[in-house]
Amino acid sequence: MLDQDILQDFQSECGGLMDELEELVDTLEDSAEGEFPEAELREFSQKIDRIMGAAKTMLQLEPSHEGISFLAKVSEACKTMGYQAAALKRASLMPIFAGFWAETVEVMREVILALGSVPGTKSVIEKRSALLQKRLAWLAEKVAPGNEEEKAKVIALLKRL
Repeated sequence: MLDQDILQDFQSECGGLMDELEELVDTLEDSAEGEFPEAELREFSQKIDRIMGAAKTMLQLEPSHEGISFLAKVSEACKTMGYQAAALKRASLMPIFAGFWAETVEVMREVILALGSVPGTKSVIEKRSALLQKRLAWLAEKVAPGNEEEKAKVIALLKRL
């Protein structure tokens, strides 16, 4: 069982990062016009990486915690998608990526809030995991229609969630 002070610190730190991520996602959603939002995408990736790193560290303390495991996997998927978005450098795709991230950040926030309750965490994950998988499959079709290699990368992410 995780120490409650450590868990609360984790929740607090992640909550602040979630606020920042929501603002960045809003900016990325609006970026279809004009230049590619490289700085915002980099900032998004750095913040999601902080959550991933913290979650993976927390897993060392409590390897069986479903909520923290879920956060580690989802944040890693977001980070991977961020790198894919950066590699594509197509501003017109940013609202599509941002739509996925907006949904994901919302789910992550729900999981973070529920971390103190094993049944609560499990309930959020069960309710929302299928939605994220569906959204990720949709993203693969939008980003890489006809590109089987890129779709395979996204499918590999799906299997990890």
